[in-house]
Amino acid sequence: MIDAALRSRVVERLLAASDTKVAIAEVSDATSLQQDLNLSSLILITLASELEDDLEITIDDDELSRIRTLGDLFAVIDSSQRRNRRA
Repeated sequence: MIDAALRSRVVERLLAASDTKVAIAEVSDATSLQQDLNLSSLILITLASELEDDLEITIDDDELSRIRTLGDLFAVIDSSQRRNRRA
């Protein structure tokens, strides 16, 4: 499970990229990245790449294609961090 500080950083980054006016308190794991935050596929790919660089993780194309909600994104981040710790 990713820590609260990382969760906050990721949510803030997503909200900054979104053109919708959503308060951080309104965001939950069930928040849809495309429908609720109006993030395009291109923006999601760019953000995933930035997260990979910042967190030193790898998000493969299959994982990226399955990310629909904020909870999905956190699960992928957590999974990648766990893989890195085992390596």
